[in-house]
Amino acid sequence: MSAGRTTTNLLLVILVTVVLTLAALVLVLPNLPYPLYDSSSDIRIYQHYVDQISQGLTPYLDFDIEYPPLAVPLFRLAGAQLPIETFSTRFILEMGLITLVTGVLVAVTAVFLWPTGRRAYLAGALYALAVALTGAIIVNRYDVAVALVVAAFLLCLVRGWYVAAAIALGVGFALKVTPAALLPLVLLLAGRPRRWIWPIAGFAGAAFAGFLPYLFVAPQGVGYVFQYHLERPLQIESVLGTPMLLGQALGADWVQVGYSHGSWQLIAAGADLAADLSGVLTFGALVIVYVVLLSRRARLRAAPDELPLAVLTVLLALMTFSKVLSPQFFIWILPVLAVVAARDPLVGALGALVLLLTQIEYPDLYGDLLDLEAPVLLLVAVRNILLATFFVATLWRLSRLREPVPGIETTVHAFVHKGGTR
Repeated sequence: MSAGRTTTNLLLVILVTVVLTLAALVLVLPNLPYPLYDSSSDIRIYQHYVDQISQGLTPYLDFDIEYPPLAVPLFRLAGAQLPIETFSTRFILEMGLITLVTGVLVAVTAVFLWPTGRRAYLAGALYALAVALTGAIIVNRYDVAVALVVAAFLLCLVRGWYVAAAIALGVGFALKVTPAALLPLVLLLAGRPRRWIWPIAGFAGAAFAGFLPYLFVAPQGVGYVFQYHLERPLQIESVLGTPMLLGQALGADWVQVGYSHGSWQLIAAGADLAADLSGVLTFGALVIVYVVLLSRRARLRAAPDELPLAVLTVLLALMTFSKVLSPQFFIWILPVLAVVAARDPLVGALGALVLLLTQIEYPDLYGDLLDLEAPVLLLVAVRNILLATFFVATLWRLSRLREPVPGIETTVHAFVHKGGTR
């Protein structure tokens, strides 16, 4: 430990993070220009599924559900056969609690990364700020549970617990599918292929366990989860739809809005092609990211404080080229964004601006977006351009990571993996 630098108090960092996050939830979110409960939110859909289950129906067998199986228990915790107001209140409280637990994991991770100085406190404060910038949608969707998975994954990754990290991703797969894109990062860090066996087994076991109750009784219903998302059209807020939004805002009058697969879609020349190419583009972006990560593998293994940037870049690749970019997807990045921003103000500022513009657009201006009002179209287009810039900036940061210095970086790696003590 450097002279003059005090050891970071883990409990105090957790306390600061929880208090500030609670302040964001209790003081900021209820006082935004729009209601805390979004009457058009997915909460009504969650309640509908829960009420069907309470009547003795089996999800995936007796009725289709587009969410993976581990999402269902989160919905059921709010209770069945309740007035929508009661169900919403309970669900909001449930998501608020998960938001706080996620903050605790962010604090613990930050302390392991920076056992001295004030950076861990900064990471906790930035997480609370990110929650406030995200807005009420964080408690109106279940995606903060995905953020909790990402936070747990990051903590395991930083500590070198690669099997546990893979298990977290398996849980995430059974919750939202997309966390599976982070599994190659675990394998890359684990080392030689013979060391991949247990992480892969951990991931597969956790993912299989999540789907197990329904795999044998309703295989077609489980398949519907994947079919549903593969068939989704180009969503109105997607980055790939940005040229169409700009053209419409500038008077081209070439866009219409339709509704399909639970979201509002763009109907325009090139929209179907963009949706079809989305998978290829997303895969290509992930390949590029992982090629860069592979070239910086030694640095990532030697310096765990670079790992949050790697996780953030993978998530941004998924979001930037997806044919669906719902506002709640930004919740996924909050834990890693807070930790990255504590070291990199520029990346943090880009992320904060993207979150803020997303909250400005949804839910307050969403009706104007569906009416194709030019100012809101331009707002979403600017947000999308910033998101693409955000992704490129993190990828550039990764590509510029220097190779580890023998001896010094190894000591840092050991220091973090021993919990920051000697």
